[in-house]
Order: sequence, then structure tokens, then C-alpha cells
Amino acid sequence: MSGEFAPEEQVKEEYIAKLLSVSRTPVRAAIERLIDDGLLFRDRGRGSFVSSWNMDDIKEIFELRILLESRAAGLAALRSTSDQKKRLKAHSKNMERLIKEKPEEYLLSIQNENNSFHNVLLDAAGSPRLTRLAETLVDIPITIGSFYLYSEKDMYRSARHHRELIHAIEIGSEEYAKDVMSVHLRAAYHAFMVNRKNSTVKTKPEELKEEN
Repeated sequence: MSGEFAPEEQVKEEYIAKLLSVSRTPVRAAIERLIDDGLLFRDRGRGSFVSSWNMDDIKEIFELRILLESRAAGLAALRSTSDQKKRLKAHSKNMERLIKEKPEEYLLSIQNENNSFHNVLLDAAGSPRLTRLAETLVDIPITIGSFYLYSEKDMYRSARHHRELIHAIEIGSEEYAKDVMSVHLRAAYHAFMVNRKNSTVKTKPEELKEEN
């Protein structure tokens, strides 16, 4: 998920087992799961390799996320608990603080807070089937790595959408929450594609500050 292995790179059981100091049995099981999730593919006689993603794949991933997570947001507005609302607020505030302060490794921390926000929202929907379908899309490398392509303006926009989602959930408006999530993910797709095309990958605070 971290991008340590490049697209089309071979993933060897023995290497992973040594890296993690475990036997090859759990590594083999993990590789099978990643193949099932579409993150790896098996070439008979050669081994397992990291899947690559073309433009159609990326578009499909975001379209599926819009369908599933918009539904989840609507259900969360009806079913979320007070504890889940508090957790959504905490992740949202942490994300905005990280964008503003830009500590060391802040992009990774922002991405973790963003993923946690979306996973709490899926849990708040109270639909295990929906959660299982959507979790794989939230956790794939294309989604996880998206913030490394974002401008600071994109990050703040995403954070504002999170605040608005929380508001829609707090007032119990199913349609409002669904609409905000749809806009949120469509904006994320647009930002991802524009910044990917321009190859504006920013990993250092000073690179972001230069835009202001």
C-alpha cells in the first residue's frame, strides 16, 4: 500500500517473509488476498506481480467509490452513533491541523487521517456488506497515494468537504450527506487526474508553500 513495490514488480514470498521475519505461510495467504483484491496478479510459471492502473481503471475506481460511499454517507446520517460522530470530528480536525502545521511526514499523516475518516464513515453506515465492498476501494494504492498529488488548495477543499459531511450527518439529512460525498469524490477524481497529468507530486512543505 505504501508504494514500496512498483507496478509490474515481482513480489516474492521468500523476500517478504525474511523482511517481516515470518514464515512463508502467512505471506502466501496475504498474497492470495491481494490477488483477490486486484492489487497483485499471478503470471503462471513466473510468480506474483504488482498490478498497474490505467486511466480507465482509475476512473472506474472513483465511480464505484461515488456509488458506494455516497450510499454509506446517507446511511451514516441515519444510523451513526454519538461516538462515531466524535471520531469523524477528531479525524477531520487532525487532518486540518496537519495541513496547516506541516510537520515531518505530514502527507503520510494526512493520508492516514483521511483514510480513517472514510473508514469510520463506512462503519457508521451500519451495513457490513456495503463496508466490505467499499473498504477495498478506499485502501487501494491509487486512493492511498492521492494526497501526494494534491496541492494545498486541494487538501483544504477536501477538509471542508469533511466538515460539511459531518454537518449533514449531525442533522440527520440522508440526501444532503449523499450529495456532499458525491461532490467530495468527484472533486478528488478531478484533482487527482489534473495533478497526475501535470506530474506535480509534492512531498516537502516548502514545495507547497511556494504556491501561496
